Amino acid sequence: MNAITAEEAPWVGLAHGCAALAAAAKANDWGRAAAILGELLQLAEADRAWCAAHDPALPERRAAIAAAREALEAAGAHLLPAHASLAKLLRAWGALPPG
Repeated sequence: MNAITAEEAPWVGLAHGCAALAAAAKANDWGRAAAILGELLQLAEADRAWCAAHDPALPERRAAIAAAREALEAAGAHLLPAHASLAKLLRAWGALPPG
């Protein structure tokens, strides 16, 4: 059986990218997080294309997608409070309507 390379399997990049997003969020590196989000959107589109021609239930892909999901949940633990803090600040400045 031939091994699937990262170039052939965008889900490998999705797993790594989600972990990088979680690390950027934890470090409050919002510029890096924004750049990673752009990359993740491209990888998600590439994964959809990959699945059209391959078995999406491939065990390696399923494991990578599960790891990506866990990393996104970890990122959310940092992103949601940051979002709430920013929204509170913008409301205090009158830039957003009262919540």
